[in-house]
Amino acid sequence: MNKRHSQIILRPMITEKSAMQMELGQYTFEVAKDANKVEIAQALEAMLKELYPKNKSVIESVNTSAIRGRFRRSKRNGRAPKDSKKAIVTISGEPLELFSA
Repeated sequence: MNKRHSQIILRPMITEKSAMQMELGQYTFEVAKDANKVEIAQALEAMLKELYPKNKSVIESVNTSAIRGRFRRSKRNGRAPKDSKKAIVTISGEPLELFSA
């Protein structure tokens, strides 16, 4: 896997909504802010080939969304978490074991 590919996909995002979307073949990942849809698809294909060599899954589409870090206050102090980006990837074929329990 290319060094840039390992820097694009940061981690999977597991929430109630993403767990419901997994049944439809949609998986949610936190990705680098400067990554575009083509780079995300290439990085995921490389990751799938490395983790699941026998899996015949194909990436159909990539949808991205920017997430704004909201300012939070606690008494006098405040903190602003960093902005991030998430990608919802639709995969056809066999489900990924990475997300199954």
